Amino acid sequence: MKSMFEKAIGEQFNQMHPDLQKKYALHSESGYMVITEGTMHEIKGGSLLVRKVSILGTKLNFAFPERGDEIPFYMENKAYIDHRGKESMTWKRTFRFPKTVRYFHDEMKEGDSPDTVDNLTDQWGIVRLPLDLKVTKTGGMLLTSRTMTAHLFGNVIKIPSFLGVKATVIEEYNQEKDLFDVHIHIYQPLFGTILSYKGTVRMRFPQVG
Repeated sequence: MKSMFEKAIGEQFNQMHPDLQKKYALHSESGYMVITEGTMHEIKGGSLLVRKVSILGTKLNFAFPERGDEIPFYMENKAYIDHRGKESMTWKRTFRFPKTVRYFHDEMKEGDSPDTVDNLTDQWGIVRLPLDLKVTKTGGMLLTSRTMTAHLFGNVIKIPSFLGVKATVIEEYNQEKDLFDVHIHIYQPLFGTILSYKGTVRMRFPQVG
């Protein structure tokens, strides 16, 4: 069985680093999960207004106002089939700031079009970011978002670009450190960078029942 990421990427999939292949090959019948641990060397971005609004997001685990350097990071990915029968993957991130612990949770699911992947930015699945997935020349993974959409009462509404956000995620193997370099950037045209964090991590793949 192929994962939603394998289907979306196609023949390029096998050009990724083996650990990234295993991460993105995860599907509901894999029998394992992915745990990513490391350090975010830099977490920045967001005006004072954006960061104040982000406090509201802490209740729903999709935003936080804290910024800093050398922040311990932990993430779990688990795959499952949702109530519509679609392959899905949870992304549950934990950031351990000196004075508090913050969470950033979202999900990725098979898109409505064949061989596509959507990033669900809220727990109800109303607002989504369709993703482009590419393998880099060095065997890394590059995820970039397309036009944000809203899914309401069976209708798909494209959100104007100036109101939406653009997200970029890149993961690359660092041979010198034997770790993975990661960089996540979330941008909003009216407010600039909302959140940017980068660091180094390693992955493991424990079995699940």
